[in-house]
Amino acid sequence: MKLPQLLQKIATTRLHLSPRNFFLLLAIVVGIVAGLAAVALKQATLALEGLLEVHRKGVNYTLLIFPVIGIVLATAYTWLVQKGKLGRGISNVVENIYKKSSYMEKDKMYSHMITSSLTVGFGGSMGLEAPIVVTGSAFGSNIAALFNLDYKERTLLLACGAAAGISGIFGAPIAGVLFAIEVLLGEFSTVNFVPLLIASAVASVISQVLYSGGQIFHIFTQGWDMKALPFYIALSILTGFYSVYIMRGIAFSEKIINPNMNPYKKAVIGGLVLGALVFIFPPIYGEGYHTVQSLLSTDYTTLFNGSIFYDHHDSTGIVLLLFTLGILLVKIVATQLTISSGGNGGFFAPSLFMGSMVGFFFVYSVDHFNLGRIVGVDKLNEPNFIAVAMAGVMSGVMHTPLTAIFLIAEVTGGYTLLVPLMIVSSFSFLISKYFMPHSIYVKH
Repeated sequence: MKLPQLLQKIATTRLHLSPRNFFLLLAIVVGIVAGLAAVALKQATLALEGLLEVHRKGVNYTLLIFPVIGIVLATAYTWLVQKGKLGRGISNVVENIYKKSSYMEKDKMYSHMITSSLTVGFGGSMGLEAPIVVTGSAFGSNIAALFNLDYKERTLLLACGAAAGISGIFGAPIAGVLFAIEVLLGEFSTVNFVPLLIASAVASVISQVLYSGGQIFHIFTQGWDMKALPFYIALSILTGFYSVYIMRGIAFSEKIINPNMNPYKKAVIGGLVLGALVFIFPPIYGEGYHTVQSLLSTDYTTLFNGSIFYDHHDSTGIVLLLFTLGILLVKIVATQLTISSGGNGGFFAPSLFMGSMVGFFFVYSVDHFNLGRIVGVDKLNEPNFIAVAMAGVMSGVMHTPLTAIFLIAEVTGGYTLLVPLMIVSSFSFLISKYFMPHSIYVKH
């Protein structure tokens, strides 16, 4: 059954249901549609990466040109089809809620899926989560408008679409709900909570049924050692200050390309610079989740795959730490360069990627220099610190500590790490909030 037919059939049931039950029915529909969109976006992007064979061993010179192709194609679509009006990022959804009475343009139900899959699939250093949030929100907003719902209900159904989008792309229903509350609604109430839960749960089911990838990350842990607590606290301080560096670095990187430059010239120049960065540091290609899983699996040799420095893929110690530090420094530039050049994506995936790299840099340094002996620990559990740092950076950058805690717990299956997740996310958030009162969504 096609969507218009489904909506028409739903409309006929409106007279037989209470307003509350009818709204819950719409939440189910939004969950289904957003879940399908999330699966389609993820599968299309992964298929493109697989076709391009971007993760193969050895020096991969094609990484120099792939980002240019993706950004140029995304730019062409934006200007030829959207007339230059795309409205990127989750901040655009927030703006629609507060300045446009939660009305979103119909084209956002598909335009962000097209441009982001091209951008990220060809190596743009961004994530798919913001585009799917925009897509899901647009579905929620337009379905609400179709049935003439008021502002409050329209906003809630829009948030249902956002929650379903996050749930569908991550398979993390609780994180999807918390994200909608922390970022879009800004308040919690039982009345709002139930529709969000329903939409998010439905999208998660759709994702698990149709997406064969299953759980995004796999972490091998049997819990955490209380003796390592001082290092978790130290990690929280590091992720907090690195989050501040990310937001200030993004603001600085915005000046690299003149926004008034011809869009196609901007796409080519920005794409070439991005291609050079990706060629040197291949882990910054696309979302970077392939690298994150390698780190969680303690397989560090893949960091050099495709790089001009591939001959050092067996390196350990200082060489590996320096390469990781290089990634942490240039990833911010690559992320902003992608969006400034005309690509489309979000800061969700980059924050998780950079968090994993911070966690790896920290725990590998502690183990390499045998600092664990200070507290009587021979070796820290590396996957634990990598996973927890992901939550720390996400919490610091987005100012969403609850979303960060439960997202990492859900996508890694690391529920035994809840206490370290809470500690690192909270302290990272407080440090970031002190220096940067507004999240990256408010700033952009």
